[in-house]
Amino acid sequence: MKFNDFQMKLRVDLMPTGDELAKMAQSRYKITKSKIEKQFGSYLHKLMNLEFQLYKEKEVDCSSKIIEKAVKKKLLIDTGKFANSFARNYDNIWKFFLSISQSRKSRAGGSFENHVRYLFELLGYPFDTQTILDGKVDYLIPSESAFRRNRSACVVISIKRTLRERWRQVVGELASINAGRIYLLTADEDISQNKVDEMKGHNVNLVIWDEYKKKSFKDSYNVLLNFA
Repeated sequence: MKFNDFQMKLRVDLMPTGDELAKMAQSRYKITKSKIEKQFGSYLHKLMNLEFQLYKEKEVDCSSKIIEKAVKKKLLIDTGKFANSFARNYDNIWKFFLSISQSRKSRAGGSFENHVRYLFELLGYPFDTQTILDGKVDYLIPSESAFRRNRSACVVISIKRTLRERWRQVVGELASINAGRIYLLTADEDISQNKVDEMKGHNVNLVIWDEYKKKSFKDSYNVLLNFA
């Protein structure tokens, strides 16, 4: 077996899933409904940061075990000198860290979604998820059946970890729904004023981290800290 195939298979066995990591982070915080209502974004940020810390700890442990087992199986060459070993295994090490980077990226979006859902459930919100309207929306409050009866009384929420791709298409799809309130929730911290203004023109409210709102968009009324 090649090293890359070996490490990818072993990583699946050793690393907790995204759902498991999210639950580990959530179990560390004693969060009440009243606290989330006042500081939704703050608690979401804390949960994501804690999960990432837990992920890095597990990643170090997992990677150490992979390297140790790979050396024993002679899939990596240990010359007894770090610099020499690094040079001899350079291609495999490069692929190894590329795999780690890809794993981090794929995990990040799921992490964001996991914690949003967890906080919504603690709030006791009624919602339907992944509903197909004019496009797919992540959360429809209180339900699709309520939306079919009176869309102006409903809330639509879309979750995008970053706004670097397809954001105009997403905003257009959200605006066409004509719900009572429309929110786009993101962890992105590289948002231009032009994007914010364009969203305002479509009646889309942007929900971002508290600190980023205060720093960059304190005068933009459609940029919010919290929608709980």
